[in-house]
Amino acid sequence: MYLIKAALLILFAAVPLGLHAQAVPTGGTGYGLEGDSIPRAEAGFNYNYIRANAPPGQCGCFGFNGGSASFTYNVNPTWAGVADLAVGHAANVDGTSQVITIINYLFGARYTKRNHTRWVPYGQVLFGGAKEDVNFQFTINRQSLSLMGGGGVTRPIRNHFAVTVVEVDYVYTRIPNARGNSQNNTRVLTGIIYRF
Repeated sequence: MYLIKAALLILFAAVPLGLHAQAVPTGGTGYGLEGDSIPRAEAGFNYNYIRANAPPGQCGCFGFNGGSASFTYNVNPTWAGVADLAVGHAANVDGTSQVITIINYLFGARYTKRNHTRWVPYGQVLFGGAKEDVNFQFTINRQSLSLMGGGGVTRPIRNHFAVTVVEVDYVYTRIPNARGNSQNNTRVLTGIIYRF
């Protein structure tokens, strides 16, 4: 619980920096609609679909639906720091009355390949934690290590807005589940980005 509070505190403390941030000069390789610069900070709001295997004692391949919010601070045109908070929820897992909610809070680095088109690919690696609430036999509330690696493509649509066309990530968690106590999940998302 303390880790979630710390993650949220860091995320919300970083937002004022983005509100007053200046654009990052790119030397002619920017992707913005306002010339050769990129925003110093960006906030993303996304829909997530997660293919997971989290039920205790089962293979458990099933889907979570949920959302995520991310905050990106562009250090230079290539590298950025990223904070990502995602929530996924599944009910009636594998035809049972089992309900699972998982929260991932992750921090890490993003590499972006800027070019002269409006399609901007990126890759990222993030580390942090996961929290699971599940009503299997009785209500269980667990926390564990989580890491994520993947990438996606964004595209600007207006001066302060862009879209994440698609992002695909591998998400690994170590939540105890009586079946190896590790989960190998796939997350696919799309969403909108506000560029400060």
